[in-house]
Amino acid sequence: MKPSYASKRHCMWVAICASLALGACASPTPLVGDIAAPQYVLGDHWQYNIIDNLRRGVTSRLDVDVVAVTPSTVTLHLVYADAYGRSERTDEIDDQGRLLLGALKPGAAERFNPPLELYSFPLAQGKTWRQTINTIRADYDNIPGQILVYGHVQGRVAANVPGGNFDTVGVYRILQLDDDEFWRTRTTRRDEILYSPQVKGVVREEREALYYELGGPDAATIRTESIVRELVAFTPGR
Repeated sequence: MKPSYASKRHCMWVAICASLALGACASPTPLVGDIAAPQYVLGDHWQYNIIDNLRRGVTSRLDVDVVAVTPSTVTLHLVYADAYGRSERTDEIDDQGRLLLGALKPGAAERFNPPLELYSFPLAQGKTWRQTINTIRADYDNIPGQILVYGHVQGRVAANVPGGNFDTVGVYRILQLDDDEFWRTRTTRRDEILYSPQVKGVVREEREALYYELGGPDAATIRTESIVRELVAFTPGR
């Protein structure tokens, strides 16, 4: 007997709850004080290595530069490069670290209104946040959609990455994207993040994403992303 749409949705939420429990199994120590939103300056530069576990460990490099700063908006220039080529993108964030323009899935960058809370500054021990953003899906006949965000601040974590040793804040995050169709559920992405105030950003991130097919003889769970991103270097601007 084939599982129904409702049972597929139930399985998806069971998987999400399991991942929440797993994410909480890390052993951070309590975070003392609150972590304010970063104060970016022109010329801040981050370099990352990214390992793609769905592509047999293919490694790429990500360079991120702050190219413009206003009292309310920061513009980031992102360059991805690997053995197969190079791609570029521009993101925008506001003065609270919320995403105004960016890409959560393959394709062109999207503008988010209200801004997307990938973080909820100030970060404090045990803090959680939830957000629902209504969207219009330009990639699918302009139908309405929703992006769901859940975040949890886990505490203080020591991190050792190619860029050095850092005292970080562990953040666990779940995103549900607005890409469901009649034959599949929306993509659910789980992020385990180590954020360092010292470098104004992530020093390590593990990201897993998947969706479920609905119905049909070959319905399956489809993994769409499995990466590890680590900081190689941070150069502050002036």
